[in-house]
Amino acid sequence: MTARSNNGVVPHDYHMHSTASCDCHASMAEMCQSALQHGIAEIAFTEHFDPKPEDICAGFYDPAGYFDALEAVRRVFGPQGLTIRAGVEVGEMHRYRDVVQPVLEAWPYDIVLGSLHWSGENSVFDEDYFRQTPPETAIPAYFDELAEMARGGGFDVLAHADVFKRTAYGVYGSFDVADWEDCVRPVWDACIGNGIGVEINTVGLRIPVGDTHPSLEALRWYRAMGGERLTLGSDSHRPAHVGYGLAAALDLAREAGFTRVCRYENRQIVEWIAI
Repeated sequence: MTARSNNGVVPHDYHMHSTASCDCHASMAEMCQSALQHGIAEIAFTEHFDPKPEDICAGFYDPAGYFDALEAVRRVFGPQGLTIRAGVEVGEMHRYRDVVQPVLEAWPYDIVLGSLHWSGENSVFDEDYFRQTPPETAIPAYFDELAEMARGGGFDVLAHADVFKRTAYGVYGSFDVADWEDCVRPVWDACIGNGIGVEINTVGLRIPVGDTHPSLEALRWYRAMGGERLTLGSDSHRPAHVGYGLAAALDLAREAGFTRVCRYENRQIVEWIAI
């Protein structure tokens, strides 16, 4: 395993979507072209695999179609200098392991993201849930289940660790992760214990909450606890958002005490890139 400096360049975007996800209308080719235009040499298409029947993407994910499309863009964009990793964003892995695991074993993924989009039976994108549920109930419930998911393992990187704040911020009017330290630390403990990395997801920088997932303070806790595995992801669903905010994410990582990020292949860390 080697280590090298990225010389200030964004090393990767490991959270991207295409028409292989139910909520994206951009082709893989369009997203690849945008990555090249933004000077990003490595990406991963981490399409939604959401087995929960109530989820908007339930039943949509097609691994065979995904890998066919992936190989097609690899043939076109690989010679142009773009490394395209095979990825997937699995929702609620701890609940649907019997559905998900056979798929992960059958196909050659490079990186598997674990996501929690549901807290119990409540979608974290449902404003009504937060209107009806005070923060002292909703926020610990989310982090408790996130820790449960991380303890169960089976994925490589925890995606957008506090994704609920995209919606909750608009309802509650604020979100300060420092108020919830006792809820967050068990999540990091489970990730570190299971060799699960954490991504800095930049969607929050382009919406009213104006913050990354997770926040700087939470990243500092993760690093202080011994967390090292870190990736970057724009969570882009359109070409204009590829790589969005990742330079700022690198600055945030350094401020939190990180000196490197991970490069994945075949679900293993194959390189540490100095930042």
